[in-house]
Amino acid sequence: MPVKTVPLNLFLDDTSGNTTKKWNKFESCVIFLAAMPFKEQCKVENLFFVCTSNKLSITEMLPELVKDLGALEKGVEMFDVEYGEPVLVVGVVHLLMADNPMHAAVAYSLGAKARLPCRKC
Repeated sequence: MPVKTVPLNLFLDDTSGNTTKKWNKFESCVIFLAAMPFKEQCKVENLFFVCTSNKLSITEMLPELVKDLGALEKGVEMFDVEYGEPVLVVGVVHLLMADNPMHAAVAYSLGAKARLPCRKC
């Protein structure tokens, strides 16, 4: 069975329809294919919405997301129309993109509140 490796980029962010993120804040996750040209990656049809919530933080949503990405990393059998046969698709997380506060939340970093703050740890 042919194997297709698909590198994935995850984008995590807190979004809001308001001018301030204090009210109606949503934490979201979007996946897009890392191997595409940047111009193609930015098109709406190439962004794959994964989850969002205004009740849960991204750290509360991550365990389920990690389970699904772990299963995809082991491989999922799919049918390839081009080859006319089943293929094993392996999705590997290539990059996790977010702003500094979101990276700190995902890494459980204390940031400036830490006794010895360091942006690299």
